[in-house]
Amino acid sequence: MRKIVERAWLPGLLLVLLGLMIWSAQLATLAAGVALFVLGIGRLEEGFRAFSGGALERWLKWSTSGLWRSLAVGVVGTALVQSSALVTLLSVAFLSAGLINTLGGVGLVLGANLGTTSGAWLIALAGLKLDMAQLSMPMLAFGVFLARRDSSRERGTGLALLGIGLVFLGIDLMKTGFSSFGTGAFEPGQHAVGGWAGVLLFVLIGTVATVIMQSSHATLVLVLAALAAGQLQYDNALALVIGANLGSIAPTLFAAIGSNNAGRRIAATHLIFNLVTAGAALLLLHQLMAAVEWLAELGGLAPDAHMLKLAIFHTLYNVFGLALVLPWSFLLVRALERWLPDSEPLPEGGGMLSEQPRTRALYINDSALLHADTALKVLDQELQHLAQLSRQVVGAALYLPSRLAELTPAELHEQVRQPVPLAMREDADALYERHIKGVYADIVDFLSHIDVSLLPEQQQALLNATTAARDLVSAVKAAKHLQSNLRQQIDSSQPLIRETYTRLREQGGLSLLELRHWLEVAGDAPDREQWLEHGEAQDRLFAEAFQRDLQQHLRNRELDGWQATSLLNDLHYMLRVRRHLRRGHLGLAQRVSADEAQRLEQAVSLA
Repeated sequence: MRKIVERAWLPGLLLVLLGLMIWSAQLATLAAGVALFVLGIGRLEEGFRAFSGGALERWLKWSTSGLWRSLAVGVVGTALVQSSALVTLLSVAFLSAGLINTLGGVGLVLGANLGTTSGAWLIALAGLKLDMAQLSMPMLAFGVFLARRDSSRERGTGLALLGIGLVFLGIDLMKTGFSSFGTGAFEPGQHAVGGWAGVLLFVLIGTVATVIMQSSHATLVLVLAALAAGQLQYDNALALVIGANLGSIAPTLFAAIGSNNAGRRIAATHLIFNLVTAGAALLLLHQLMAAVEWLAELGGLAPDAHMLKLAIFHTLYNVFGLALVLPWSFLLVRALERWLPDSEPLPEGGGMLSEQPRTRALYINDSALLHADTALKVLDQELQHLAQLSRQVVGAALYLPSRLAELTPAELHEQVRQPVPLAMREDADALYERHIKGVYADIVDFLSHIDVSLLPEQQQALLNATTAARDLVSAVKAAKHLQSNLRQQIDSSQPLIRETYTRLREQGGLSLLELRHWLEVAGDAPDREQWLEHGEAQDRLFAEAFQRDLQQHLRNRELDGWQATSLLNDLHYMLRVRRHLRRGHLGLAQRVSADEAQRLEQAVSLA
């Protein structure tokens, strides 16, 4: 029964809406106007981002140097794109990726709420007094032509024009729809509700309408159009404005579901701001209305200039909310960071990996998919996480000391020759399932959902990231194969077998210690080249010495052919561990040159 309801509710809702539009041509016109307006806002957002070459994103990242700067960027950005949802969602994405800090994100959210007032003023001053349909025609024509051009600037300009044209056409249809209601069977003005019951009812209606349309601007235009057509009372319109602001938190909350705790701080800020502002405004509604009347009288407005008064109320409402929340912003940031802390990776050297909780991705999240920069940033962070886990699991698979990072090569040489207690021998297969497979699966799933436009250098970075993840997992799998023989031979009664596997374990430990140095020089191309050449040379020298010693032991009858074959296979697995770890960490830099990539492909394999 539940599945039937889940499948049938959307078609049923669409049929109901279709029936209402067939029953009333005015409702059909109104619905078409809303649809065109929302579609236009989407094209305007897309066009602005393409036209500006990522300027909005750069402004958002630049805004994190201070609260006032982020507040100003939030206001200006929202006024330009006429979408507080876009600015807020980008804030969620950038904060979740670590590109901005929490204070900057809070400022952007507060500024975005204030920036929404620009749309109300534009529509109240000119939007419903001009022939919007006539204005939209050239914009639609030029917009469609330019949007099909190859140049990103021309395409962005075309999409922006197309968006503005659709917005204008949508406003005209909404105005037409409301102006026709008085002559039809349904007249909203007859259903005005007074008192607090009316206030709460219209707050709820405004909230639901904004949640459905996913745009407080669309709700605001509907309110202004209805007010201009005389189909809505002024008092009820004010309540709808409060509801529209409350409903604007829906897109942010939906984005927070797929975000990490950093992104959820933005959603929490948006929620707190809107709840506090709405609650305080309802408590002081009569005082706010009196302030609006005083400002209107001061500006010389006519008593029935309800559209301009609504714009004044909308501005006063958001300024009032800003005055309430802004003084507490620093305390809010500290509280949010305490309530929603960043996820922490498993500490290196923090004990037995088998006793740690099952690991999944820490940084990648759905909200980061909104923009290429955020997607690549969280992917890089997750690869760093996978690299750390890979080093830990490889170390555990080779029964290396948990505090390996604190050892010198000489201390490692002594440590690996000490007996390994049975309780400290962890199973590599179990560790792979517990700490590697889930993270890698999350990375692969995230990669499959990246559908934003990528620049050539971003495509190369994505390719490097994909290859790096695969190499890191390959290193762990090679260590798993090596452990199958190591588990049997580490306590061998033959000292030569034990010593030979100790040499393999020591090489694995040295490789992990070298990676610590690699992480320090990863951004320096000459040092990176030197490190790569040194690692390849060490692989060759060790492989040659190991095989030479095996040949000598065979000639001396100290080993038989079966044992020598097993040791050669395990040498192969150790070389694979070293090579894939090196390649995986080189890919983490996302700046690998073509020459380095070719050198890695030609790395020596002596299996």
